[in-house]
Amino acid sequence: MTVRQIGEIAVHSPLKRALLLVIAVLFFLSGTAFAVPPVMYNVTIYDGSSVTEVTTAETDANKILENAGIKIDASKADEVDLCKFTKLDGSEIIINRGVQVSLNSFDGTEKTVYANGTVKDALEKAEMTVPSGSVTNYSMDTKLKKNMVIEIYGVYNVTVKCDGAELTFIVSGKTVNDVINTLQIELNGDDFTEPALNEELSEGMVIEVLRVTYAERSETEAIDYETEYTYSDSLNKGRTKVLEKGIKGEKVVVYRDRYINGQLADTTIASENVTKEPVRELVQSGTKVYSKPTSIPVGKPISELKAPASLTIGADGAPTNYKSVINAQATAYCIPGGITSTGKVAQAGYIAVDPKEIPYGTQMYIVSADGNYIYGYCIAADTGSYIYDVDWTVDLFMNSTEQCVNWGRRDIIIYIL
Repeated sequence: MTVRQIGEIAVHSPLKRALLLVIAVLFFLSGTAFAVPPVMYNVTIYDGSSVTEVTTAETDANKILENAGIKIDASKADEVDLCKFTKLDGSEIIINRGVQVSLNSFDGTEKTVYANGTVKDALEKAEMTVPSGSVTNYSMDTKLKKNMVIEIYGVYNVTVKCDGAELTFIVSGKTVNDVINTLQIELNGDDFTEPALNEELSEGMVIEVLRVTYAERSETEAIDYETEYTYSDSLNKGRTKVLEKGIKGEKVVVYRDRYINGQLADTTIASENVTKEPVRELVQSGTKVYSKPTSIPVGKPISELKAPASLTIGADGAPTNYKSVINAQATAYCIPGGITSTGKVAQAGYIAVDPKEIPYGTQMYIVSADGNYIYGYCIAADTGSYIYDVDWTVDLFMNSTEQCVNWGRRDIIIYIL
């Protein structure tokens, strides 16, 4: 049988050739009726902290975002990053949202813009420049954040006094703290500056760094005792008598001295330790009301001292002008030719007192409470042991023993002149 080659198909007969033609037509028709379906792939969309996974056959990134319900607002500086969008499985679409930032310049310029990227991008978007020598509060490559405030600082000549040195610098900043940081001045503990760190800079400003140090010292100090009062009608009102003497206590006080640049600024108490407790003092206070003489004193005064011209006696036998009145008791003594405690020659009119109650030199006018005697004008000039034993007792000098015996011990009224 004769065989002829057509391509690589051996055609053996006209019938077979017809059959092959039919097969070819059917193959062509099948390719038209049954098209190959589009390729589906996965895309990850990163929108800030939000991550969206989509499966799509779409090859247009904007269409993919639209189908995913994600809007891009160019007016707010939103940008779409397609660096990793390959239109294949595992593709990524990254959305960089613009943020609102404020920009303030030392020259008074203030702007608010939407920008994406870094501080440098925000400055360009706001069409603001940083003059030579000036700086911003953020570095140029700092990533923008929502509501960020970018400051452009001015340039100032300032004088800084620190650790005994005084130097002038040209600095850029907004506050005193910026100068301290720029000059790398370390503030330790309670160190501070004048003006304060938050004060805004001005041309020619003088900034002083004040170093603060502390020192402690201990001192032993007395503690005052408390006084407790009891009341008695045997004592004249306003008079007191110590029944139990108080004793002061002791404590060790630690003081903390604060020095500013070596000079003492103030002192506080760091601690107190009582080493000896105080003992209270018990005092008896009189409630007895002053009583006038039972009768008007008459007769010649016993005192031989000359009364001052200012002393006048009223119709009631009492001085017309006096400072105070004391109800007391008086004894009498006689030491002819004796010398008083104050160095005066003893005589009627110089009386013995307790100097703690009636100071030496006090001028008085004394009468007996029963009105039988007038001792008269006298001066506190002497003292004696007996008068310390009884509250408010004075010893009146008499010219004779007989006078002393006649006097005995009597209630008296002392008018302090």
